[in-house]
Amino acid sequence: MLPREHYLKQTFQDGVNFPNGFEKGGLSDVQARLIRKHGVLINALSMDEVSDPTPEDQHILKVIASQSAPKSPIEQAWVKYLNIVKANQANAPAKTSKAKTSKAAKPANTEEDTAKASTGAAKAKANAEPKVAPAKKTAAAKTEVKKEAAKKAPAKKTVKTEAN
Repeated sequence: MLPREHYLKQTFQDGVNFPNGFEKGGLSDVQARLIRKHGVLINALSMDEVSDPTPEDQHILKVIASQSAPKSPIEQAWVKYLNIVKANQANAPAKTSKAKTSKAAKPANTEEDTAKASTGAAKAKANAEPKVAPAKKTAAAKTEVKKEAAKKAPAKKTVKTEAN
């Protein structure tokens, strides 16, 4: 856990959902500036990684959880950001794959998504079948295989003949 000032020093970016910037993605200049300044803090708050949250920080968590109405400009901007992300993901064509697909598309930076991100990625990797070529046997492994085969095979009888 780090103090909230640590997160406020970092700039928030979302190149996945806003590849051309927040302004071109539907946020006003002021909202985009607020999202850039406070987005990292809000993500850290939603993952319970801030050591000294303020009452305002606690309120934004209630806003994200739809337990309270947004009051401050940053809360309003964050709600608009989340709504744009949800709308974009709902309109995006679903990708088909052999792996299990998620139940519903969610924004990349919501409280629920960030909490599941670390475990979800690990589970997906664990469940996916790796596409790895079989390893080549080393000389030592080949020798070991030959020894095992020799133990299992019946012994060959050698007949010595005396030469004249």
